[in-house]
Amino acid sequence: MATSGDIRWPPPGRNDGHQRGISWPPPGRNRWPLTHCPAGAKGLPAGAVARAADRALVEAPLLYPGLGAAVITQSALSPYAGVRGSEVKHQCGRRAFHRTVVVELLFPKELPSASLSQGVVFVSRFATGYRVWEVAH
Repeated sequence: MATSGDIRWPPPGRNDGHQRGISWPPPGRNRWPLTHCPAGAKGLPAGAVARAADRALVEAPLLYPGLGAAVITQSALSPYAGVRGSEVKHQCGRRAFHRTVVVELLFPKELPSASLSQGVVFVSRFATGYRVWEVAH
């Protein structure tokens, strides 16, 4: 990870989301897209895991351009999501930890590559609905 200097995002010639109206963080030091903690996340009601997984499927083509259709392989509240759940807690604290759903995706078009065919996103509920707030893989 870069520790000094300016990081430009999106990089020149990158053709994802930016042209589809997704606003990226301002360019600057260590500012990556979708890697901020979920300020304003609401508590998660019953059914939140399914709704968050649905939202991840809706956003997947924008977040993972060119990988084809995504399939949910697993989704769980952060406290029950193993290492990825712990990542949320370490990165953003207890409140985000209890207000985040970890969704694991599979892109069958990219098989048999283990890494290219997998994705992991963090989803929380906000005043405007469910939204992916980080692409973890």
